[in-house]
Amino acid sequence: MLNEKMSRRGFLSSALAGISFLALTFLGCGKKKEEPAVQPETPEMTEEQKKEYVFSNCICKKCPSYVECNEKAGYCLVGKSECIKEKKGCICPDCPVTKKMNLKWGYYCIDGSAMDMMKAEQM
Repeated sequence: MLNEKMSRRGFLSSALAGISFLALTFLGCGKKKEEPAVQPETPEMTEEQKKEYVFSNCICKKCPSYVECNEKAGYCLVGKSECIKEKKGCICPDCPVTKKMNLKWGYYCIDGSAMDMMKAEQM
């Protein structure tokens, strides 16, 4: 029982860290996944390291819904795209950022950032 509580606490801590990261930086692709995968504990990154991780590991530009325009991808962080208007498929669930940050949504490019999605669920 104690190990189960510790596991849940560790998972919640990781999930909250991922969400907090998005809340404290930027906000951005959106189909809801059933449950986020449990990730192993990793050393805490600074906010700047987290932003760099998102932008260097983002796969938004490979998505069928992606439209090239002069904006920064990483929509789970930065929020809705000014250019992408049509849902043609979403690869967010396969993104390393989704796994690392324990995100559970998709289509951030159209629906808003992970923080936006979290807020919408709480309403």
